[in-house]
Amino acid sequence: MSTQNPFDFSAVFKNFDPQAAIKQMQDSFSNVSVPQFDAEGFANSQRKNMELLMDTNKAFIESSQALLQRQADMIQQSVSEATAAAEALTKSGSSEEISKTQVELLQTAYEKALANSTEISAMIKETQDEISEKVNVRVSEGLAELKDAIQKAS
Repeated sequence: MSTQNPFDFSAVFKNFDPQAAIKQMQDSFSNVSVPQFDAEGFANSQRKNMELLMDTNKAFIESSQALLQRQADMIQQSVSEATAAAEALTKSGSSEEISKTQVELLQTAYEKALANSTEISAMIKETQDEISEKVNVRVSEGLAELKDAIQKAS
């Protein structure tokens, strides 16, 4: 019966010389030429990317704040209108008048909700269009910069 551990890899690495391995790798790469790298151009490109990120974040935050403010205004207006509607219902006399008033209030509330929804959607779309335009311009610029860098390196 063998007492040798099958997971003992020390024999495999017994003759391994890390210094010789590093020298062999250096010798292998000594004949490889690396194309000219424009570090300044790369840094400038990344700076532009960061500026875009900052601009789009700023636009998103400003839009979100405006959207939240508008929604708060809409809620406040809805509460005022609901209070006025409740008062109108209490002043209605017969059940026919109450039903007629309820239908009118529902119609008005529906139209207002639809208008508010349209306004919110337009605000969101405007922000998306603004951000998309900035990103599209920067992507086009980035691709042109990459093309120029490849041409310079050739």
